[in-house]
Amino acid sequence: MDDRTLAANKVTHASEAARRYASALFELAQDKGAIADVHNDYKAFVAMAEESEDLTRLLESPAFSREEKVKALAEVVKKAGMTDLLAKFIGTMAQNGRARDIVDAQHAFDELYAKQRGVKRAVVRTAKEMSGAERQRIESILAKAVGGEVELSSEVDPSLIGGIQLRIGSQLVDASLAAKLDRMNTAMKGA
Repeated sequence: MDDRTLAANKVTHASEAARRYASALFELAQDKGAIADVHNDYKAFVAMAEESEDLTRLLESPAFSREEKVKALAEVVKKAGMTDLLAKFIGTMAQNGRARDIVDAQHAFDELYAKQRGVKRAVVRTAKEMSGAERQRIESILAKAVGGEVELSSEVDPSLIGGIQLRIGSQLVDASLAAKLDRMNTAMKGA
């Protein structure tokens, strides 16, 4: 599962508080004309959190006081050279006892940013890893079908046996061999 798939899966589980914080940051960044910079820095921050057990522990553990979290997170963001707006935002979330929601808020922010740019997100699930050419072909077909840019993430699920499952938003197209066999089985039982 790649990073975009993880992001897509996590955003559906983001708390309402994380969504509200993300929306507030999105509006502020938009007003300041810094939305792309904030987006890139926020993605980098979450990547650091996912790679660092210490940073993840800092965000999630109640053993650290709010003040300790604010101070440590300010230092991390400063050393990474991230935007002041993002630094203040992360500090505010930590000060308000929402450090656990910082990662989920990024995923919600990412969704808002994609929506603003008119990007459609799609997930393709296959029985085996797709080649670069297969991936490009699917992206091209989807871009024509939706009339815009598509961000495609992929998952491998050997239980599909063959074929693909494609999800765009809430729509699922299941052209997997496993689904075809299930439909045949159901049809035979009804005969």
